[in-house]
Order: sequence, then structure tokens, then C-alpha cells
Amino acid sequence: MLQLFKKLLDDEQGFVVTSELILISTIVCLAMVVGLTEVSHAVSGELIDVANAYNRLNQGRRYQGLGWNGNGGNNAMAEVNGTPARDEDY
Repeated sequence: MLQLFKKLLDDEQGFVVTSELILISTIVCLAMVVGLTEVSHAVSGELIDVANAYNRLNQGRRYQGLGWNGNGGNNAMAEVNGTPARDEDY
């Protein structure tokens, strides 16, 4: 029994491999955190750009020739102004 215990204490097979795996996995995890943070910032920036472009759209419409005007002609006009949505960056 004592020989088995001494043999287990002296056994260092696989120790270096385990240490290397821990070091490599730590580096990979840190790199993933940094990379995913950059991806998050890039996606947020693009979504902000899309939102700003959407807010600047003018959704006004103008229709001509919808009916008779008071002079007897067919050039009556209907107009719906777009909303002046402005999103300013501070």
C-alpha cells in the first residue's frame, strides 16, 4: 500500500500537458472576450446608423389630379407632409 501511495506521488505524467491546456484555454477565452466585445461595438454602431437613416426619411406624399378644383380643371392636389423627425448626435 505504501509503495502504491509513493508511486502516485511520484507520478507526474500528463502534468505539463494539463498546464499547457489550461494556459492555452485561458488565452483563447480572453481573446474571445476581446473579439466579441469588438463585434458588439460594431453591431451597435451599425444599428445606430440604420436608426438614424430611418429617422431622416421623409414620408411625405403628393398626389396630383385627384379631382376637380374650383376653376373646373383637373389639377387638384392632395399633400401629406412627412414628419420632421431629427435625431441629433450629441
